[in-house]
Amino acid sequence: MNALSNVSRQILQRLSDAAVIDLQGKDIYPRLDNVLLGKTMYTMKESNTVFTDMNFCLILLENAYGFSYFQEEIDYSLSKYVNCSIYELLEDSIPQYLRVALVDGLYCQINADKFAVANVFKGDLRQKATQRARLLFTDIPHGAKLVIFGVATEIIEEAMRTSCQYLTLDLEPQKIGLMLMGSEVMDARNYDLEEVIAWADYILATGMLFVSHSADEIINLANMHGTKIVLYMESGSNFGPQLTGMGVDAVLSERFPFYDFFGDTQYLYTRKVDNQNAVA
Repeated sequence: MNALSNVSRQILQRLSDAAVIDLQGKDIYPRLDNVLLGKTMYTMKESNTVFTDMNFCLILLENAYGFSYFQEEIDYSLSKYVNCSIYELLEDSIPQYLRVALVDGLYCQINADKFAVANVFKGDLRQKATQRARLLFTDIPHGAKLVIFGVATEIIEEAMRTSCQYLTLDLEPQKIGLMLMGSEVMDARNYDLEEVIAWADYILATGMLFVSHSADEIINLANMHGTKIVLYMESGSNFGPQLTGMGVDAVLSERFPFYDFFGDTQYLYTRKVDNQNAVA
């Protein structure tokens, strides 16, 4: 994907600034209590590959959590940030994945009432993945031209079921060239991002856009070309509802533990037309 300009953190910065203003003066202690870092080794439906491209960052506050996936190396020196104020950390130079997790932790508290009445996905991993994919296509019409950023077998199945014209793009070498449901995962670096977005009616992407510094560019280009955006978020999912006031058309926000964990998975589905929480 194209490199971002100096506005690479614009949306995340706006969210961060708004959260700090909202929470200051409230009975919330912003100390970072715990940072959990690790690597995932997973597979996908219709694939025998063991993927090792994803790491995770889970941060804990006294009454909240924040989460992000990331693909860079794990930095265990992040222990130096434990016991620090989140407000102070957000003013510092920190890894982007930690920044996303910290902002996610703030919105875990701001959006607590919304998630208190969240719906749930039920069943095993694959059943919940299918439910998630079906929900994501609620507002994507049959036959739409669709760009999928990031690979998920059930999403590709749903794109096929709804007769969408779709292009699946990824940056991870393990996934590029992978054949899923007869469709090849293409290298995003080989495509002009603006041209692809101008072609599409819809973009379907993960919350990792905020970790990879590509959210601003994709959202800005989509708004410029009238392309609608649907996000499904584990990374940064707690601030998902606010994004429908910032140029995103619909967001599926999952609560930790996510769909690929055992048990029910809480989620919110927020549409732009229903959102009253735009961030200035």
